[in-house]
Formats: sequence, C-alpha cells, structure tokens
Amino acid sequence: MTDHLDDVEFLKQHLSGDPPEELLEQIASTVVDHMADSFPELSLKSRSMEAVLSEFREKKLEEVNSTGQYKRKLNYLQTYLEDEACVETTEDLTSEDVERYDKWRKYESLSRDEPLSDTTLRDDMYLFREFIRYLIEHRMAPVRFEKCVEIPEIDYDGGEGVDEKKLDPEIAKAALDHLRKYEYADIEHVSMELMCHSGPRKGGLIGRDVPHFDYDERVLHYESQETTPLKNDEGSKREITLYDDVPEIIQDYLNDQRPPVIDEEGREPLLTKGDGRMSPSTLQKIAYKWTRPCAVGLDCPHDRDPEDCEAAQKNNSAYKCPSSRAPHHIRTGYITDQKNRGVSAGGIDQRCDVSPRVQKLHYDLPDDAEERERYEDEFRNAADDPNSGFNHE
Repeated sequence: MTDHLDDVEFLKQHLSGDPPEELLEQIASTVVDHMADSFPELSLKSRSMEAVLSEFREKKLEEVNSTGQYKRKLNYLQTYLEDEACVETTEDLTSEDVERYDKWRKYESLSRDEPLSDTTLRDDMYLFREFIRYLIEHRMAPVRFEKCVEIPEIDYDGGEGVDEKKLDPEIAKAALDHLRKYEYADIEHVSMELMCHSGPRKGGLIGRDVPHFDYDERVLHYESQETTPLKNDEGSKREITLYDDVPEIIQDYLNDQRPPVIDEEGREPLLTKGDGRMSPSTLQKIAYKWTRPCAVGLDCPHDRDPEDCEAAQKNNSAYKCPSSRAPHHIRTGYITDQKNRGVSAGGIDQRCDVSPRVQKLHYDLPDDAEERERYEDEFRNAADDPNSGFNHE
C-alpha cells in the first residue's frame, strides 16, 4: 500500500508542471501493458520478421516505379535486421536496434571504407521510418519506436553535407595512454594504436596479415589481396613507417596475446580475436568503446553521470555517446592533426592513400583556430620584409 501511495505522489509532483516527454511515454507504455492483460486485442503481435519484411517489400515495390533502387534499400534493411541485429520476430526488436540503424547503414553496411553520403542516408532513413510505422500500424511495435528514427538534416544550399566528425587529439592521446597502462598489447589496444598512429581505412587495416608487419624495419606493408582488396587495388600498395613504441607493442601482441589463427584462405590475419579475421563491425565497436572520454579517464563533456549513462555502462551502447567516434572519424582526426602539424598533402597521400583533392574535401577539417594557426608563420615571415608597407606588426 505504501509503495502505491509513493507512486501516486511521484506522479502528482511530476505531472503538475511540464513533464518530460520520456516520462509521458513511459507512463503510456506502462498503462498499455497493464490494459493488455484485460484487453488482449491491445497487446503487441509477435510475428516472424522474415515474413513481415517480405510483406513490406511486396507492398513497397507495388507503390514505386524505381523498383531496382528500392530493392537495394530493402536488402540493406533486411540484412541489418536479420544478420546484424539478429531479430527473428517482431517481439525481439528493441529501441536500441531502431536507434542504431542509421550508424550501421552509414559506417558499416558498405564494402568501401568511406561512409554513406548524407543524401543517400536520408532517403534510406525515410524508408526505415516507413517500415517502423508499418510495424506500429499493425500492432507489431510500440508507438515510441518511431521517435527512435532520426532523419539527417542536410544543408542543400551549402552543398551535400560532409561528415565533419573527427576524433579530438586529446581523446586519442588519453585513449592510448589508458590502453598502454591497463590493456597493454591486447587486440583492442593494438587496433587503437594502428588507427590513431596512421589513420588507415577500416578495410585496409583489417586486411593486414602477420607477415605484413616487419618489426626489424619498423614497417607495415599494405598490399591488395583478392579477398581483402585495398580501395585503389595496386594503386594503394605502400609501406608505412611505425614510430615510437608502436612496433614493440605489435610485437608483444604477436608474442604473447595473438591467438594462432589462420583464416579460410590460409592467411594469418594480424587483427583477430581468435575467430578468424576481425570484422568491420568489431573494429567499429572497438573505436566507439575507446573514444568515449569517460572510458579513458577524461571528464564527460556532456554533463552526464557515467553511473546513469547507458553509453558509459554498456560497451554495446558506446555509439550513443556524443563524443564516441567510428574508425572513419579517427582517420579524419589523424589527417587533420597531421596537416595542423605541417605534414604535406603528398606525405599524407603516401601514408593514408588519399589524394590532396579528397583530403581537402573529406578528411582535412580544421576548425577556424587551427586554420588560422597553420598560416601564422607565413604571414609572420612576410611581415619581416622591411620594404613592405603592409606589415603585420
């Protein structure tokens, strides 16, 4: 009885003013759950996701003219729900599955390493929202799931939006310091060292084999293979020098922690957790996990309590942290930082396999202060000319 009175008092306090939307949704969901016991027609239906997807596909393809385009979009939707989220019935679908689709579609669904463009993602998310509405309309998902679908905004006047997220150098340093101290030379540490040390493409990194690492020469070889091709095939073939303690860390991993794994092609993948070559989604999860500020000893920049934050408490929810970054963002942060330090476009092209034009468009993303600082020395040197009336003193 006391618990009931406490609940009533709690509701009076929180509903008297302007209650948060989350609370109202929670109350509504609880009420429906209780009513479903007395009114079975209100309860959610549980159906095979495969059957529901088939029905939705048939319905959608009857409505559109460009069936080829929609077949591809529907294939991605089906792959995510059945293979990535492992949803067998509509009852298995969670709000987290719904929230994560946009990140999977943008960063993990393609064989190439560059993310999906925002314009294409926007179209796909409209279709995904239509599917969620279909589930809701047929009582196979709660109404609140629709609000878990985020449609990206695009500034069409300024051209197609570029993904301007990048890993902050402070977080990169804190992550590596933490891993070197507490997770030394394990697979996640080595993965982060290589991502932060050379800004590789995701596919290029997971395609490296043990023989590609030369400890004596302190070099990592990038060679295109039939089953793990590089973006530009032979044009991407190169060697990169490994600096500081990175060669020792990799060698310690190979000596002490790497399982003796051979993949189905008879190759020895450099990055493995013991079940074959590391997958793109696993590398993605490692990146999200170790770029959360709170996970590497930094304060939360979002004023969240790590004890109450789902992104901090669950590694599988690390992507929900606003500061967490994907491998592509680590690559962008690395290239921007190297340009800030004065490395030439040609040097970055050799190390990261990205042309100066593409660097400028997609990877070199300095903020205003960084861009100003890059040119300070040039203007300072020009001001030393005593014959110029336009000095900067």
